[in-house]
Amino acid sequence: MPKAIIVGGGIAGLASGIAFANAGWDVEVLERAARFEPLGAALSLWPNACAAMSSIGVLSAVSAVAAPITAMQLATRGGQTILRREIPDQAMMSTRASLQDALLAALSIERVLLGCKVEHISNDRITLADGATLTCDLVVDAGGIRALSSAGSPPSYAGYGGVLALSDKVGKARLHGLAAEYWGRDERFGVFELQENRRYWFYMRSQSAEASMPSLAMCQAAAEGWPEPVEQAIAATTEDALIPFAIYAKPPPKALNESGILQVGDAAHAMEPNLGQGACQGLEDAAALQAIVSTVPLEKVTAEYERMRLKRARMFVRESTQARFGAHGPRTIQTIFRAALRVIPASITERRMQGMQTMPDYLASVR
Repeated sequence: MPKAIIVGGGIAGLASGIAFANAGWDVEVLERAARFEPLGAALSLWPNACAAMSSIGVLSAVSAVAAPITAMQLATRGGQTILRREIPDQAMMSTRASLQDALLAALSIERVLLGCKVEHISNDRITLADGATLTCDLVVDAGGIRALSSAGSPPSYAGYGGVLALSDKVGKARLHGLAAEYWGRDERFGVFELQENRRYWFYMRSQSAEASMPSLAMCQAAAEGWPEPVEQAIAATTEDALIPFAIYAKPPPKALNESGILQVGDAAHAMEPNLGQGACQGLEDAAALQAIVSTVPLEKVTAEYERMRLKRARMFVRESTQARFGAHGPRTIQTIFRAALRVIPASITERRMQGMQTMPDYLASVR
């Protein structure tokens, strides 16, 4: 039985572990944290992510604790629609903790080594901080944006950040599955529905990397005059629920491996969050790997993974970068970007969005 060791127990790492286990491999996930904590807020899981979760066998567990997304909308701070799309296939909003729990349950905690700090990796060998050495047939780096195997461009600050949060229950108001972003000038809010009528929301603004993050009172003041769902979400949130963030990303990848070390998730394609596809692409990585390692010999796995995933991963990184100009960057470009979204024929927009949110048939694509 071949063995894979995955460095990193985030979403992409756990999902990839499940993929290898499903394909009959022995698999071990190394996680530097001493225990799994309910970190982060929530993730949009678009139809391509749902297809990926279905392929690795976790869709029903995740959907049981997630809220459906039935439509997406981009609008101005005054509520005027820039772009709206009904979602014809299954999509959902899940807390990061719920998705993590579902992946851990499917993988089995026995396959995860916690409190494990990795010092060095090669394509078949891992050296731990305590000097111990682990060997395997294939190493997968799921170590995030600053992964050990990353030798290319370092992550760079994208020019904006802010806070995100999970609210308490929001009175009687409901969003009925609408995932919405509202764009101002150099700032934006996003509001998404969770189970039990709670909200995931964020506030992003153009700012320096050293800027202090906004308080709840600052978010409330910034939200005055914006659409009602923004104010309702913030009003149902406590100060200690705020999670500050600053956006860092990398250029489109030139490869999905370094020196034979296969990379998944942000280790492979760290992108800005503007399409909501970061976690989705990590899940697609796992779906592709499951198809590949179930079918091709070990020596072809890395090359086949890159052939199947590189072009699509590069597209998402590129498109996520461009999408920032709806609310950030030079004002003239913001205006042009929004105008372009309004005038592009609906048929073209639909075809483009459908292509992004439809996972390729990775199993049929294996050579």
